[in-house]
Amino acid sequence: MLGMVVSLSATSSDYPLSDHYDGKLFHNPKGDHLQGFLEVLKWKWNATPAEWPEVIENKNFKLTPLAENSKGVVTFINHATFLLQLPGLTILTDPVYSERVSPFRFMGPKRIRVPGITLDDLPPIDVIIVSHNHYDHMDLETLKIIDGKFHPLVIVPLGNAALLKSEGIRNVHEIDWWQDIKVRENRITLTPSEHWSSRTLWDKNEALWGCYMIQTPQLKIFFGGDTGYGGHFLDVKSRLGAPDAALLPIGSYEPRWFMKFHHMNPAEAVQAHLDLGAAKSFGMHFGTFHLSDEGVNEPESALKESMKKNKIDAAQFTVPEQGESFIF
Repeated sequence: MLGMVVSLSATSSDYPLSDHYDGKLFHNPKGDHLQGFLEVLKWKWNATPAEWPEVIENKNFKLTPLAENSKGVVTFINHATFLLQLPGLTILTDPVYSERVSPFRFMGPKRIRVPGITLDDLPPIDVIIVSHNHYDHMDLETLKIIDGKFHPLVIVPLGNAALLKSEGIRNVHEIDWWQDIKVRENRITLTPSEHWSSRTLWDKNEALWGCYMIQTPQLKIFFGGDTGYGGHFLDVKSRLGAPDAALLPIGSYEPRWFMKFHHMNPAEAVQAHLDLGAAKSFGMHFGTFHLSDEGVNEPESALKESMKKNKIDAAQFTVPEQGESFIF
């Protein structure tokens, strides 16, 4: 069993009142801008989504192991799933291996790319961090499989532990924004994001959402989960320092009138990179599930255009291949 020390300002069952919790529901402090059923109908009625291919083949990458003198290895699996191999600690972010991201196995967004690293090829996992409860980030079937194999610590924002425990996942700890969990010599902090939550039509914003900062003695990695652009990136840098690596969403952003409050577009991802002061950023949340109206290749091309406009070198913000590893 993974040894750990939990460092919290309040027990996770307290759910203290705050600028993002009113005693019943969670909120974005600067406004939720939630789209209702009529706005969803308006989007779908007027949508002109780009066509996506049914399948895109991955390049074949072998998993790069952590070398003895390495500070860490970051491997992009796909969508928002990364494998982080750190000295003495292995982390998965928002692991999703299911064919569809939906409450139904027979309908809903279907993956066009297989995961870049198979479940069977994963090394032993110590920790899973989950950003929020949407189906493309909290995949219960995947979590149960990994829990059965490795029994990792699963870290979730407030309000999410009960669902996972009801599915038989035992080692779950939930935390609030700016709270952290210390695992050996490493600290994992939940930080704010501009988003929302729901698994059904009746539980909107009953659970919290967030990003994470992972701090080892040698490396800082920021995981952006799902988020709109906001001042929280500057807050993260102010409180926790600039990350060595930032994993930032660049897809699922069109149409802007519908998506802008909860999903960054590539230009906003570039600004988030600058706000964080990240030494290097990696794009994610693109090209796996057709969740919005932009084309499958548009996030990468728009990111390159924004980087050029902001005079950012290509090496500073990379769009990784599925299964590609990066050594620090």
